[in-house]
Amino acid sequence: MWNKKAREFSLRPVLSQAELEKRFPPDAIHPIVRRHPINGRKCLYICEGYKHAIVGLPQAESATPLRDLFDHLADPAFHYRHKWRIGDLLMWDNYAVQHKATCDYELPLRRLMQRCTIESTIPVAGHV
Repeated sequence: MWNKKAREFSLRPVLSQAELEKRFPPDAIHPIVRRHPINGRKCLYICEGYKHAIVGLPQAESATPLRDLFDHLADPAFHYRHKWRIGDLLMWDNYAVQHKATCDYELPLRRLMQRCTIESTIPVAGHV
């Protein structure tokens, strides 16, 4: 995913396989569905490029259900695209929203992004 975004936006260096392995830890196991810690609703905890297989299924058998989920998330009916103005502040719930920068601005303009995690839970595989 790192190199895909590096090639797409040209804003960060493309890394060698050795650099990728050093920078990013080995794959972790996370649930595909988890419960929101406040409202208890089920949330998809999946992101294309980071979810590679479903535990217990061969990778080839994981491909179709994962592709279906990624296609569902990509449905424009679920999209919101913010048109930035000076002074705007945007907040979202990371449990319920997938977010992506589009890099649709001319350099040297930049977006200033501050992450603030107030409270969180650790996703546990098998606990839905």
